Amino acid sequence: MSKKVFAVIGTGAIGGYYGARLHHGGHDVHFLFNSDYQHVVDNGLRVDSHYGDFSITSNDLNAYSTSTDMPKADVVLVALKTTQNHLLGSLIQPLLKPNTLVMLLQNGIGAEQEVAETFKLPFVAGGLCFICSNKIGPGHIDHIDYGRITIGVYGQSGIDALQAFASDLTQSGVEVDVDPKIIDARWKKLLWNVPFNGLSTVLDSDTAKMMDCSELVDLSRAIMIEVQHAAKTTGTEIPMSLIDTMLSNTAKMKPYLTSMLLDRRNNRELEIHYMYKNAIDLAASNGITMPKTTALYEQLCFINNQIKTV
Repeated sequence: MSKKVFAVIGTGAIGGYYGARLHHGGHDVHFLFNSDYQHVVDNGLRVDSHYGDFSITSNDLNAYSTSTDMPKADVVLVALKTTQNHLLGSLIQPLLKPNTLVMLLQNGIGAEQEVAETFKLPFVAGGLCFICSNKIGPGHIDHIDYGRITIGVYGQSGIDALQAFASDLTQSGVEVDVDPKIIDARWKKLLWNVPFNGLSTVLDSDTAKMMDCSELVDLSRAIMIEVQHAAKTTGTEIPMSLIDTMLSNTAKMKPYLTSMLLDRRNNRELEIHYMYKNAIDLAASNGITMPKTTALYEQLCFINNQIKTV
């Protein structure tokens, strides 16, 4: 039997880390690069991690500058920012074959259904990455902490493919949880992302400084409770204990610059549509308002508009 083929679309902090772990697990992994393509062809992909060195030498790295040159894949890992989802047609279409598992390693809510309907796919999976990882230079990933991933699928016919991918991750040393309902997993990730990505970006602060301010911890908790109430309208139950655990873990975390804050500092468009607007609209359609979350979203819209004019 031939090896399963993996394609990574977006070899940054997330795609680079998980793709490298799969490669070191013995899998056939092909990476799509953008501006740093020539750099990795010459120097390889460097992945520093507190779990060890998962770098890939230039001789062993399957690197591409266009997806049309990549082989058809059994699993396509999409690790692009959701602000680039309008490019997915040209990026993933050449890689698809019957029953390809498209796995969206992205933030926010609603993308799996959207991609499934756009490409007429029977199922699309999503992955929630609980990880502190940054791209700090061309072809250079710095994995700071954590790494567990929760995966689920939109479309019940994809359960077997999802379970197989979970086994591939486990074999590669990645901690993985399978949540049959992707929307449950999405809401649980939003529970942390909505307060901490947004507030860190508005305040231009790392997580450690935020957790040192009791008033900001209280505000974060209040926003998390709004997310909890919104999730309940779609059938997702989030216990208060999870909110307490997330706050406790954040307090213990090494100082971390969230992905949205890094986007702001680098004048990149913010991921506010899938992470905020979709969540607020979904809650509103079920009669739930999210006033603190909405106020945060409106401030992020202002920042985003400034970025777009640069």
